[in-house]
Amino acid sequence: MGSVRGPGPMRVKRSIIAASALILSLSLAPRALADPTAEDRAAADVLFREGRELVKQGSYALGCSKLVASQKLDPMAGTLLALADCYELNGETASAWVTFNDAEAMARKAGDGRRSKEAGRRAGLLEPQLSRLVIEVAPEARVEGLEVRRNAKPLDAAMFGSAIPVNPGEHAIAAVAPGKKAWSTKVVVEPKPGQRTVRVPLLEDAPAEGPGAPAPAVTSAAPAASSWSAQRTVGLVLGGVSLAGIAVGAVFGVETLSKMGEARNQHGCTDDDPPRCDAEGVKLHQDANTTANISNVAFAAGGAALITGLVVFLTAPSSDAAPATALEVRLVPPARAGAAGLSLRGSF
Repeated sequence: MGSVRGPGPMRVKRSIIAASALILSLSLAPRALADPTAEDRAAADVLFREGRELVKQGSYALGCSKLVASQKLDPMAGTLLALADCYELNGETASAWVTFNDAEAMARKAGDGRRSKEAGRRAGLLEPQLSRLVIEVAPEARVEGLEVRRNAKPLDAAMFGSAIPVNPGEHAIAAVAPGKKAWSTKVVVEPKPGQRTVRVPLLEDAPAEGPGAPAPAVTSAAPAASSWSAQRTVGLVLGGVSLAGIAVGAVFGVETLSKMGEARNQHGCTDDDPPRCDAEGVKLHQDANTTANISNVAFAAGGAALITGLVVFLTAPSSDAAPATALEVRLVPPARAGAAGLSLRGSF
């Protein structure tokens, strides 16, 4: 396989985010992204050459990272072929296999029959050598809210029972559900053809907290002559919480766009539901849905905290009012599993 990177796509699409604090929602809209600049192409070419040289020297991990960076700057079928070859040399057979398939699709779309044929041939040779991992979840174990993760990444329930190609090595499997004890295990997948199976058991119930007496209250006397009442302090705290929530929403919103853009640009994903693209693209779509949900919740929580904080602060008495006697913070036993209560009581 030569070191020429090959032609790239003419145009790609990305998503942009529009977040409104007034309506506390996240929306996505497509926009066109210009072709890579001359500087992008120059940097991509340097990274490609450095990556190939590192691979020749046996520095596979660093070489692969250079090739990944080159592909992000200027997507090319030739770069994907070199990256897939690097993954295979580094023992990452699943990553190599899917990257060969991506290279075949990109080359075929670009009308590059030679690279398309070579990538397809390499993928076909590698497929029988793949190590696979099966995660089984019995029907009785599929409780409401169950989330199974592999290496900290949530798995779609459709993957349960399927022999999924994975890179050889150690994999961490975990399962969580509301009101249940968390479960986890580790499995080592050998670098050889075949499959390992992990069975997720029925999760045990988490210990229920009884309706006992509430926890002792923590009481602190407020300064009699202070110009800042306890109520104003609470308002400021809520304001800080609101800013944190909005910041978290913005961060996860940007991450959502990044994943959606990568799915479209690098993996040819469509906007269908479910999207039509390769396995990595589908996974990126699933991750984007997760980060979008987190962003929406964070924006909503931040907005609610902001409104509450303003009300609490603006309705606080002035320093001429009667001095506060005490502020009581009490932890209330939850009314249902997975919930908690916090009450504020006292004179402001």
